[in-house]
Amino acid sequence: MGSRFFRLALLLSLCLTGVSSCLPNRGTAVFVDYGAGEFWSGKGVLVEVSPDQTQCRVVVRDSNLITRNRWVHCNHIHPRRQG
Repeated sequence: MGSRFFRLALLLSLCLTGVSSCLPNRGTAVFVDYGAGEFWSGKGVLVEVSPDQTQCRVVVRDSNLITRNRWVHCNHIHPRRQG
């Protein structure tokens, strides 16, 4: 019973982590530099810009490989080449 419960709990946590680690398809591919925080690779998606164009909302993976939806200063956002 113990190992069966452990396997079920592990499977459930992996499923939840997999769902939370997907980057959205909508948005512009960008690179977020380390001035905005600690991220896994800096590869992210720009999804919104504030009306005054100083804050950008990006979706990026953190160092635990979980996607985060954050507002950062637009100075830390750079175009990313596709490829």
